[in-house]
Amino acid sequence: MARDPELDRDVAIKLLTSDKAEFRLKGHNGAPLEALTASKIEHPHIIPIHDIGESAAGPYLVFGFVNGRTLAMELSSRGHYKLTEALPLMAQILDAVATAHERGVLHLDLGPRNILIDSNDQAQVMDFGLAQFVNFKREDLGLATGTLRYMAPEHFLRRQLGPQTDVFALASTFYEMLAGRRAIPGENIDAIQRNIVDVAVDFAPIADLQAGEHVTRFLRGAFVSDMNERYADARMMRDAFRKFVTAAGLGDTIKAEAASHSTVNFLVRRMQHKKDFPAISSTLTEINRLTGDNASASADTLANVILRDMSLTRKLLTMANSSFYGARASEVASVSQAVVLLGVQQVRMVASSLTLFGHLRGDSMTLRDSMTRSFMSGLIARHLGQRAKLRGAEEAFIAGLCQNLGENLTIYYFPEEHEVARERIAAGASRQEAAREVLGVAFSELGAATAEIWSLPQVIITAIGGVPDGEVPAPVDEEEAIRNFCVLANELCASFHGCDGAELTERLETLCGRFVTNTGLNAEFLFKLFEAAFEKLKQFAPIFEINVAESVFCKSVEAWLAHRRSVAEADPAAAATG
Repeated sequence: MARDPELDRDVAIKLLTSDKAEFRLKGHNGAPLEALTASKIEHPHIIPIHDIGESAAGPYLVFGFVNGRTLAMELSSRGHYKLTEALPLMAQILDAVATAHERGVLHLDLGPRNILIDSNDQAQVMDFGLAQFVNFKREDLGLATGTLRYMAPEHFLRRQLGPQTDVFALASTFYEMLAGRRAIPGENIDAIQRNIVDVAVDFAPIADLQAGEHVTRFLRGAFVSDMNERYADARMMRDAFRKFVTAAGLGDTIKAEAASHSTVNFLVRRMQHKKDFPAISSTLTEINRLTGDNASASADTLANVILRDMSLTRKLLTMANSSFYGARASEVASVSQAVVLLGVQQVRMVASSLTLFGHLRGDSMTLRDSMTRSFMSGLIARHLGQRAKLRGAEEAFIAGLCQNLGENLTIYYFPEEHEVARERIAAGASRQEAAREVLGVAFSELGAATAEIWSLPQVIITAIGGVPDGEVPAPVDEEEAIRNFCVLANELCASFHGCDGAELTERLETLCGRFVTNTGLNAEFLFKLFEAAFEKLKQFAPIFEINVAESVFCKSVEAWLAHRRSVAEADPAAAATG
């Protein structure tokens, strides 16, 4: 990740070391011809090439920067997509590749590693045209890794590559999205190459899916050894895709997803027209830009941004000198000193949370109570992260605070719509379902889109996205672990609405049971967890302008803690087991 100072935008730089790759097919101005062609492809689902060049470290390309995870990472964590989840992504990918093929540009290295899923669950195809204008000197690793399984038979039959080569790779990618396993089997390179040439694809997992017959027929048109018998290009494959979707009666799935994305953009634009949104966006964006993973801003530069907001400055110094970050031998007297002592990442977390609380406030009791609940969620997520010895445990605080960002934004900017959503929730709808009925999008979608505008870290955007329904599997990395803790913390805190006593204890334990990694969080631990977090909340309430005495949520927590104490006094054994 880098910053383009002239156009004031984030970009991604891909450096190709000179011993592995070199540019070719250069035009009269010395630029690679295919790079110039690829850079002219404008499509919402293709990451554009902005610039190209040579450096002492080797050739480089400058792409648009997208916050997201590769499809390969998504498949690794979730296993596979449901058909209704996969279809919108497949439609976006096909449309992107079809547009490139119409412009005469091939990809030739398509696969899950070269497709990003951004924070709005939109597909973004990466590295278009790269394989055509860069000569790679591939190493024979002797292992079945990389893009081998997505290569078409013509790669090994020494035949001319073409649009059909991308078609085969798309089919392999879509198969994996739906089946949760690679289309081409094999334990070693030789076996995989033979299976590619023979197109040894097992369609049984696809045939068992909803509309499996239609999906199988669609994929078979791409899984053909003779490239001349495949779909001629991605445009023809896209046409076949649309026909099978229509024949299977699944067209509304794609239309609904497209409408959802459009609605998110509409709601964000409405918020951006409010007088305070530009102010909060400017502060948060600048803080997070200067403190990104690859940023190198000095303490003074970051301090100068914070110092523009005197209220934020005062609160940050108070927080830095509090027990939240441990006792200090001397008082932190300046923001620059706070950055040095706490570290850039810690200051980012504190400044972001204080900025949110500083702006998202008003006369609404509903909003104040919801923000208080979010603060408590952040404290609980932080504690769970520390308990699990996560390196990013401190990030869990702001991620937990922001996990319900979408609903808090709705309360603040769209109070009438939120009131209707509350009625839906009271009638039995889930929070996300109620939001979709009233706003047209889930709270999580609105929150993630806003977080991306503010350049919040990806770990926060992932947490805002929530978890799948049902039992939540063990996380595959720390980012997912933080997400799970944040979602659990928010759901635990949300349980206090309209529930108390033994019924609340049972509900809290049931929630913990959904999360595989949180097995063992019994009633006794939950009591200690909420007791400790609530003491922290009361301690920092003045900094975050939380009125504990008037908060309905705080009163509910106090009542439940008192109930648990009475249970423990009457029957200690029962208190430990729930």
